[in-house]
Amino acid sequence: MGAGSATHPALPGRPVRWRQRLLAVLLVAALMLLAGCNRVAASRSSGPAPAPLPVQGPSGLLQEVAPPAAVQQVQAALAERQPQVSIQIPRDGSDLPGGPVKLQVQVRDWPLVDAGVLGLGPHLVVQVDDLPPQRLTTSLSGQFPTRLDAELPPLGPGSHRLTAYAAKPWGEVVKSPGAWDQVRVNRVAANPLATPQLGTPQLIGVSTADLAGREPVLLDWLSIDAPLQGLRDNDGSWRLRVTVNGDSFLVDQNSPLWLKGWHSGSNSVLMELVDGSGAPLNPPFNTLVSEVTINSSWPTPSWQRGRLDASELAQLLGEEPATPAAPEPEPEPEPVPEEPVAAIEINPPTASEPQTVAEPLPVTEPQPPLEPEASPETEPLPEPEQLDPEQLPDPAQLPELEPTVEAELTEPSQQDAPQAESAPVMPPQAIPAPTPAPTSTAPAPRAPTDRLSTSTNLGGSARSQLNPDGSLLKPKAPGPLAGLRQKLGT
Repeated sequence: MGAGSATHPALPGRPVRWRQRLLAVLLVAALMLLAGCNRVAASRSSGPAPAPLPVQGPSGLLQEVAPPAAVQQVQAALAERQPQVSIQIPRDGSDLPGGPVKLQVQVRDWPLVDAGVLGLGPHLVVQVDDLPPQRLTTSLSGQFPTRLDAELPPLGPGSHRLTAYAAKPWGEVVKSPGAWDQVRVNRVAANPLATPQLGTPQLIGVSTADLAGREPVLLDWLSIDAPLQGLRDNDGSWRLRVTVNGDSFLVDQNSPLWLKGWHSGSNSVLMELVDGSGAPLNPPFNTLVSEVTINSSWPTPSWQRGRLDASELAQLLGEEPATPAAPEPEPEPEPVPEEPVAAIEINPPTASEPQTVAEPLPVTEPQPPLEPEASPETEPLPEPEQLDPEQLPDPAQLPELEPTVEAELTEPSQQDAPQAESAPVMPPQAIPAPTPAPTSTAPAPRAPTDRLSTSTNLGGSARSQLNPDGSLLKPKAPGPLAGLRQKLGT
């Protein structure tokens, strides 16, 4: 009995536990039902999802036009091409040293052409971040089109994007799969905030400002890792908003635009990658500002001149040798201002005259004025020998001696003549001419005139009486017959 009394009170408590469990299950079911009803009500009250922004074409002065005729020709010729571009050096994620960047790109199924006078043909573009593009058609190693080697300018510290893509002659990027490649490199240290994260949308601007300055103008871009869209109706994951000189329009395709209606001179272009509702997509990397300059005086490229003939089309595609461009004329040298002394030549020598002025003048000491009566370098003349008149020969015999006397008297002049001609020209003021004997009654210290005329050969100009060193010619000693000639007065 004691055992029965110990277990009997527990029987009434068992139904209570089952009731509690049942109430808990019913409460949970009621809560779940209420939550589902709230969701249905919320969905019914919110309505359908908002539609993406509608696509709008250019407005205002801008209008989209068809590509030029030559562009359509080249596009048709390149339609079968499937370019493949791969950056071999530098490697993705590598740390670069200082100095120029060595670049090696493998290019397949795409010609690299410099068409000479026709301009660039199909080529490769290498672009660092958002800097201006570099267009390449030749290789430093000469091994192209399989491999293209080039050098890029040094990079600044931080992280950078190197993008390479195949481009058409007018700068349009080829957007087929494999036609472009991109690597990320670091200089000094990595900066993750300087580049968009991997797998996020990127907008690469394609600049053609260096290829043409006339209308129509190509507007192009390269979109990397953008969300897929167009798989179903009203599927708008992204839009590209383009603003030209303040007028905006929206596009949803990666197709280039040919536009007319630009202002002459500078034009502003703003491109923004946005989502379907118009909010920026992956800012701030997908907002680009560029400038388009219209100048009608610039040369017209070959693909804007009209249709190409067969030869021009073959040259532009690299199928025929290109016509070399005409060499640019060398600029004329600027006139150098003439110096008054150095540029003027006084009395230039002629071919028939000996150039005696070109020889340096001998340095001579200043000579004192020459005294007519006697020179310090001359020796006193000897007195003529006085002969007895009875010893004189018969005058009839003198004519036989006349040639000998004349030869003896003229011989010194003939010998001294070459020396006088080759003597340097002295200024006239430095050589005074001999003065005649004074007529005053004062006794003259000079020798008699008749003695001077018979014993010297002074005569003519003063220049002929000088030696090459500037000294006065010494008179030759009189011969044995000089006195006889004086006596006879001949």
